[in-house]
Amino acid sequence: MDSINLSKSDSSPFDQIKKIDELGTEYWLATDLLASMGYRTWKRIKDTVERAKVSAQNSGANVSDHFTNVVQMAQIGDSQAFREVLKNYKLSRYACYITAMNGDPRKPEIAEAQTYFALLTREAELGLQNQELLSNILEKLKQQNQIIEKQGEEIQLLQSQIQNLLPASKANYIPPGWDAKIWEKLPPQDKRHFRFLYRRRGFKPSYKTSGSENIETLTQKVKQQQHSELKTAIREVSPEEKERLEAAKREALKRFNEEEGGNND
Repeated sequence: MDSINLSKSDSSPFDQIKKIDELGTEYWLATDLLASMGYRTWKRIKDTVERAKVSAQNSGANVSDHFTNVVQMAQIGDSQAFREVLKNYKLSRYACYITAMNGDPRKPEIAEAQTYFALLTREAELGLQNQELLSNILEKLKQQNQIIEKQGEEIQLLQSQIQNLLPASKANYIPPGWDAKIWEKLPPQDKRHFRFLYRRRGFKPSYKTSGSENIETLTQKVKQQQHSELKTAIREVSPEEKERLEAAKREALKRFNEEEGGNND
């Protein structure tokens, strides 16, 4: 027999006799395979396949997954009765390998068949391992992405909860009791001053808006009320006490402005 090409080309006799079933599964017929290996009689073909079945079973393989009997109905004599007659075997790639391994390796055809199906089986095993490895990697990536997505949702929820617990930004914070439009008209130093008064004294403006008053008028009105309310809160004190209060006020405002300046940087 001519030397067998082990590459996956149509020049290999084992590639040429390979068949594909309706499910896309490859298989070989025992008569074709063993004829390529030098077997000429059905008895020798059958005996070799049966020995291969025993070897497969001893190795722990499920024989029915790899060896399928091909039968046909034959009439029994002149009667109307029929019986199944074994005509061939459908062999998987693994079955071909086991069958070849049960042949005489001294024959070149059998030795090359053993090598061919050993390589083919190994390639299939590696392909399956790679596929399983890829599936495992993809599954782990999927799980990791799910964990990352869940953590992202938890972080967003935590940030939302923290934001609800935190006070409003100092730069935009409007103390209670102030009309937003009036507050926006105040200069920055007055805003800092009234924030300080609210935090230290709980000061809230006591004004009533009127449709005829514009924002500028209301702003001045509130500032004047603040000054008179502050005087009422301080009450009448001696010049020395007033001086100490003014000094304390200036020092407090200085510290407050320094704090505000640091926070706004």
